[in-house]
Amino acid sequence: MNIDKLLHDVQGLLGRTLNNTQSPAEKELFRSAAAALMYISETGRIHSFEDYLQLGREDPPYAVASFKTREEADVWLRNHPEPPHGAHVLVADEYHLVAHRRESDIRSLIKLPVIDYYLADLARSGPTAPVASFSTREEADAWLQSQPEPPRNAFVLISGKYHVAIYHRIINHRALHPLPVTTQEPERNADTGEHSGTPESV
Repeated sequence: MNIDKLLHDVQGLLGRTLNNTQSPAEKELFRSAAAALMYISETGRIHSFEDYLQLGREDPPYAVASFKTREEADVWLRNHPEPPHGAHVLVADEYHLVAHRRESDIRSLIKLPVIDYYLADLARSGPTAPVASFSTREEADAWLQSQPEPPRNAFVLISGKYHVAIYHRIINHRALHPLPVTTQEPERNADTGEHSGTPESV
């Protein structure tokens, strides 16, 4: 669907719902939601919002920028004319929350375990067949950087161990992460009560 038509239709739905809502508190919530859509439109962020809507379950969580070191990120934050409060940025492939207190202009980056949750979900789902195998991390990095359009996530083997190659499409950033090891309680044989196998791991 065309993004302009989508925003128009959603605004219409919010308006109709607002008119049928009796609760003053809920009316204020719908007004805030409508204002958020107007903000997206009037500040020229429609295409960014469209990209955000197109993120799928296979995509890594959204980030607005990436930095190799904390020092680079701190310089960016210190010099930013209007820090994106509440946004995520990547620092050495780890998620950090941008926090900005306008009144005192206090700026900070708070490390969050966002990537850990994402990788844990992938591990619980179980890795699919690896798309490539490498002897070293350097070989894997070179392969990932050479891909013109990598998959949002793909499993690779490095020295026999599963890793996830991740593509942050919005900021064109590629990263490799070891897949967390998960242990599953082996099933018991209904007749003997013995374990039917050893714990599985990825």
